[in-house]
Amino acid sequence: MSHGRHFVRSVARAMAVLHAFSADRPELTLSQAAKATGLDRATVRRLLLTLAELGYVTRHDRVFRLAPRTMELGRAYLAGVSARAKPDHQS
Repeated sequence: MSHGRHFVRSVARAMAVLHAFSADRPELTLSQAAKATGLDRATVRRLLLTLAELGYVTRHDRVFRLAPRTMELGRAYLAGVSARAKPDHQS
């Protein structure tokens, strides 16, 4: 798949790791995340540790989970949708 010249592959990979988590898979080991994303373990390890440092995932022993901070992304979107959906008030 070809992408534009401004495409940042590491951002796409980090998003793939975040999307590997689901209601059916709320916890992932490094190996499970690598398998789910198709990325190599070393890349997934660096991405998960970076996401943990940024507060988007938590780590307990060898298991990673999404952290509440991920909800901020959805909240920002929903706030924008809500603001656009409000009717204009005319005076």
